[in-house]
Amino acid sequence: MNFEEIYIKHYRKLFCFAFQCTLSKHDSEDLVQETFTRFLKEIRRGTEINNTQAWLYKVLTNLINTNKSRAKQQIWKLKQNGSAMQSEDFQTEYSSDEKKRIISGELKQMPSDERNLLILYNRGLKYEEIAEILDMNPNSVGTTLARTIQKFRNTLKTKYHELFE
Repeated sequence: MNFEEIYIKHYRKLFCFAFQCTLSKHDSEDLVQETFTRFLKEIRRGTEINNTQAWLYKVLTNLINTNKSRAKQQIWKLKQNGSAMQSEDFQTEYSSDEKKRIISGELKQMPSDERNLLILYNRGLKYEEIAEILDMNPNSVGTTLARTIQKFRNTLKTKYHELFE
């Protein structure tokens, strides 16, 4: 498969994953573009990539985590300088449906490793691919996923019992 075919096959899935993690269309587009730029460089170097999808998700996940760290540093610097940032309501932009808004908000508050695990599973990736992307033991993906899902369900039921019974 050539680069263009890989790009067409994976772009939308990667963008959706990035958007679920960042809740920003602009950031998601930039992060996915950077992922494909790095992929193209690796291909041109002659690097053999056995599982293209897992490689792309792993690079994208790393870029998302780096991007979040930089954003936190910038916020901290602005607060240190006495500047106030205006918060934007990303959930309203993301979805007008109440349940989706709540789920998005709760996902955003989760630790990134748990959030990424849920999103990758929801995107239909295999346990082996999830393990490779998140640097996990392949044998522990199922157990960790089950615990994370149960924890997420309990959070939703506790906070929003009227909507998630």
